[in-house]
Amino acid sequence: MTSFKSHNYPKSNNGLLVMQEYAMQYYAAFNLILMLTIITKIYSGGYEQTVLWIAIIGEVVALILGNLLAYGKLNRTMASVFFVDRHFSMVSVYDMLFKKEQSHAFPLVYANPQMDAEEKILSVHFNDQIITLKREDWEEFDLLRDYFYAAQY
Repeated sequence: MTSFKSHNYPKSNNGLLVMQEYAMQYYAAFNLILMLTIITKIYSGGYEQTVLWIAIIGEVVALILGNLLAYGKLNRTMASVFFVDRHFSMVSVYDMLFKKEQSHAFPLVYANPQMDAEEKILSVHFNDQIITLKREDWEEFDLLRDYFYAAQY
């Protein structure tokens, strides 16, 4: 069995902490929109209670949307790839954190790996999905690519 770990491999077992790390950029974007909305409302002569309600409701919506988008990003980000005989398996960051490790072994023959023109992104078929692996996320990217290509010939 050969395994490769991504730079996105969780450094902590605390799922809530890692989820908040992934959600920070979304929180920042939604809070920027919220602040601009509040400033516009204050500048146009809004009532204090209206501004307060916009702030409360907007912050709740920002937190919910930020967490939902972070959840999706955790599911899409691969943490590790395992090769066993003529099969491989990919485990996302979400699966690693919340102990939902997949035991799906997918035949390497059907992986159909494809590199982009700049050789920075490897696209692989896995369980009826196309997973993209970026060079910057994998320390041993060339060796990982070679494992996928070796099974095709």
